[in-house]
Amino acid sequence: MSKILIVEDHISTAKRLKQLIHNIDTQLETVVFSKAGEAYQFSREEAVSLFVIDIQLADYKGTNLARQLRSLPEYKYTPIIFETAVAGEELAAYRDLKCYGFLIKPFTEEEFYSVFDEALGLSVQMQEREQKKIQIEQRQFILEYRVGEIAYLEAFGKKIVIHTNGKGLGIKEDVISGYTLAGLCKLISAPAFVQCHKSYIVNKDHIEKIDKVNRQIILRGFEKTIPIGSKYQALLWS
Repeated sequence: MSKILIVEDHISTAKRLKQLIHNIDTQLETVVFSKAGEAYQFSREEAVSLFVIDIQLADYKGTNLARQLRSLPEYKYTPIIFETAVAGEELAAYRDLKCYGFLIKPFTEEEFYSVFDEALGLSVQMQEREQKKIQIEQRQFILEYRVGEIAYLEAFGKKIVIHTNGKGLGIKEDVISGYTLAGLCKLISAPAFVQCHKSYIVNKDHIEKIDKVNRQIILRGFEKTIPIGSKYQALLWS
């Protein structure tokens, strides 16, 4: 079940939003907070599929909350719909925070349904991608991985190391044999995975920073940096 988080400090508006979402699908779970800080804490403890955030909140701006959420790996691309009575902030929000939709108060039911339906569709696609799994045979064992939790693949000799960083599981690594980097990448079949070096393939969704001067990749949660080969740097610069 998708969980929708509404962050709105006007009670009447929050109730209206909740009812509009209920009209779309009674199976959608909606949670309402009036304060950005409480919403952020909840989002760290629960999995949220879509955010509807008022920009003008009592404790601090909704754009600041969105910035906090975007810093968390699990919400880097989660759809965010902003709502505001003050027009003019939407361009900055689209550019800086990658919000998916924008509602200027007072908005009509039709305007809400149009923006929400498209954002929800994107959320469903993302959930399907994150839940995708691959299975790898190793002698008498079958190893299973969530594709979204694989941070990078590393080749050395005839072995491949699969480095993962899963929510609640932390950083892990498994050494496997019988596969090549190209073969694993084909098995994973996800556009976020790109080769950055002859011995490394990274999941771009896990990248925290790219050091172009020293040609290194910094991944969230990992101490080790990943080298960038000159042959592959164009794939990362784009």
